[in-house]
Amino acid sequence: MSDIPEDQIEGWLKKLERESWQLELLVSAFTIFLLIGANSQFGEFIVDLQYQYNLSGAISVAYIFLILIQKSILALTICLVVHLMLRGFWIGAIGLRSVQSTIDFNKLNYNEFFTERLKNKVISLDRMVIMLDEICSVIFAFSFLIISILLAFGMFLTFLAISGFILSTGLSALPSSTISTVLTVILAFSYVLLIIAGFIYMIDYFTLGFFKKIRWFTKIYYPVYRFYNIITLSGLSRSIYYYLISKFSKKRIRIVYGLVGFTVLFMIMFSFDQYQYFPSGSNAAVVSANHYDDLRPDDRYINTVSIESKFIDRPHFQLFLRYDPSDNSIIAGQCPDFKPLKEDGLNLTLRLKAKAGNLQITGIDYSNEDQQKLMQCQQAIYQLSINDSIYTSLKYHFYEHPSKQQKGLLVTIPTDGFKIGENQLNVKKMSSDSTGDFQAYASVPFWYNPN
Repeated sequence: MSDIPEDQIEGWLKKLERESWQLELLVSAFTIFLLIGANSQFGEFIVDLQYQYNLSGAISVAYIFLILIQKSILALTICLVVHLMLRGFWIGAIGLRSVQSTIDFNKLNYNEFFTERLKNKVISLDRMVIMLDEICSVIFAFSFLIISILLAFGMFLTFLAISGFILSTGLSALPSSTISTVLTVILAFSYVLLIIAGFIYMIDYFTLGFFKKIRWFTKIYYPVYRFYNIITLSGLSRSIYYYLISKFSKKRIRIVYGLVGFTVLFMIMFSFDQYQYFPSGSNAAVVSANHYDDLRPDDRYINTVSIESKFIDRPHFQLFLRYDPSDNSIIAGQCPDFKPLKEDGLNLTLRLKAKAGNLQITGIDYSNEDQQKLMQCQQAIYQLSINDSIYTSLKYHFYEHPSKQQKGLLVTIPTDGFKIGENQLNVKKMSSDSTGDFQAYASVPFWYNPN
C-alpha cells in the first residue's frame, strides 16, 4: 500500500464509503441468520453446563463469561435487525426521491398556520437519506462495539477469578510464619488494588474518558489504562470507540448509555405477570411435566427427580434421582472416611505401565472401587416418603437416564401400600449447612389404579 499515491487511496476509500451499504446489507442478513441459530445452540450449551457440572467458585466466572457471550450474540442480532430495517427504509427513501424529490405544499392546500410549521419541521428527502445512511453505518459499527464491551467485562471477571484462585492456592501452601502473614497481607492488598483499578478503568470507559481529563491523575492512570487494555482485549475495538465518541455529542452518548442501563436494570428487577392466582416455583400443588418420563420432551433435562408416568397400574414403579455434582461436599460429609478413586474435577484418563520390560499406555482401572460404599454414601443424602410412609429399606442402583444421559440413582418402590387414586411422593435432601437436616427437594403427585 505504501507505493500507492495518496489521491488514489483517498478515491478508493470514498468509493468504498459510497458502496459499503451493499456489503452491510449482505453481511447483516447473512449474520442474522447465523446468529439466530448460534444463539439457540449456545443456550443449549449453557444449559448442558448447568446440569453436567458444578459451576461454583472460580468456575462460576467461566459460566458468567459464557452468558455474556450469549448476551453479546443477542445484542448483535438486535442491532443488525434494526440496521437491516433502517437500511430498508433508506432504500425506500431513495426510491421515493426518484419519483418525488420535493414537497409541493401548495397542492396540499393546508391552512397557512400548518403550512409554515410543516415547512420548518419536515426535513427534505435529501437530508433524510443522508441522515439514515449515517445512522445505519454507525449502528453497524456500534453493534460490534457492544460485543467488545460485554466480552471485555467477561475478560475482566475471568482475570480476577484466575488471579484470586492462584493467589488463594499459593497462600494456602505457605507455612504458618510471620513472613507468610506479611506476604499474605501484601498480596491481598495488591489484589484489592487490582479490583479498584479495574473499576476505575470501567468508569473511565463508560464516562467517555472522565479520568483522562484530570491532569494530575493521567500519568498515574495511564499504566492502568494500558494494562487493562491488554487484559480485556479492548484494543481491538479502541478505534471504533474513539471515532464514535468524537463523532457524536458526549451528552447524547451518555443518554444512550443511561437508557440502555435503565432498560437492563428494569428488566432484571421487574417482570410482567398477570397470573396472580397461580403459584410460582414447584410445590406439592403443582403438577410438573418435568417429573414424568412420558410427558417430558426428550431434549429436556430432569431438574430433580422423575417417575415413569402420572398413572401407575403395576406392582412396582421406579423413581430416578438426578445426581447433582454440587452435592459432592454433602455426600463427602456422610462418608468422611471413604475416598473415591476419582477426583472432583480433572482426572487422568491414561497411565503409563511397565509390563514385561515394555512400556504400555492403559486406561485408569476403577473396577476395584467399593461400589457398595459409593451407593451408600450417595443414597444417604435422600429421604423418600409416599403419603405419610417413609421408606428406609429400598434397593438403589446407579443409573444413566435415557433423557440426556443424566447420571443418578434408580430406586424401585413397591405399590402394595399405595391408596387407590392420588398419592404424593415427597423427596427430601440433606442440606449443605452444618445442621445436616433434610429439606424439601421434590414433590410429585401420581395416581394409582391397579389392574
